[in-house]
Amino acid sequence: MIRRIILGTFLLLCVTPSAFPKFKDDEQKYLDDQFKAILDQMQAMGNQVAALNGQLTELKQNQATLQSVIIRQQHQLQDLDEMLSSLRIGNEENFSKLKAALADLRAETDNAVSKLTGQAAAPPSSPAVAAVSTPAAPAPSPAPARQAPQGYVTSTSADGTTVMIDMGSAQGIQQGAKLAVYKASDPNTRVGVIEVTQVVDSGNSRASVVTMNPGVKPEFSDMVRVVTD
Repeated sequence: MIRRIILGTFLLLCVTPSAFPKFKDDEQKYLDDQFKAILDQMQAMGNQVAALNGQLTELKQNQATLQSVIIRQQHQLQDLDEMLSSLRIGNEENFSKLKAALADLRAETDNAVSKLTGQAAAPPSSPAVAAVSTPAAPAPSPAPARQAPQGYVTSTSADGTTVMIDMGSAQGIQQGAKLAVYKASDPNTRVGVIEVTQVVDSGNSRASVVTMNPGVKPEFSDMVRVVTD
């Protein structure tokens, strides 16, 4: 029995090599070359993937930097808006300086957004340019000895139907009070009328537009005066 097993194993070892085909030298060289070419292509693809990953990491870092700049500038804009809404500005020169600083911050924010999105920044609106380049002249004193209370528009709604003004209970403003609207560039020409719908606090009120001249909308920094007639 043992002899049969040894004989079978010997025969198996002798027959096995003949069961597999043998490649010729030229065929073996062709296969080796093809295999090497595939390895080179895989290596090149790996290098390209690594380069793309590096570019993606750099883009993510730039995006994070731009986003932090935008957030910081938005906070600065919010602080300026809150300061303008809480202060009663009586000096036109100081008011123009604050508007210029606000316009610069908004322009810087627009440039950061354009870099992030790849779109050109929108040009500044004409009222802001006019306000910065040509400060509005102070309103002349009216003929009556007592001048009507005066304030400014601090913000407007998107549709232009409601506004916030820096006048409140401290100036004697009450719900239902009507105020005339004047442009900073022409403080003597009335362009519309607003009506107070809510006295927020001592220095701020919300109002709705009653009438406005055709083609005119209430804007930030417009002057408002209590209607006395």
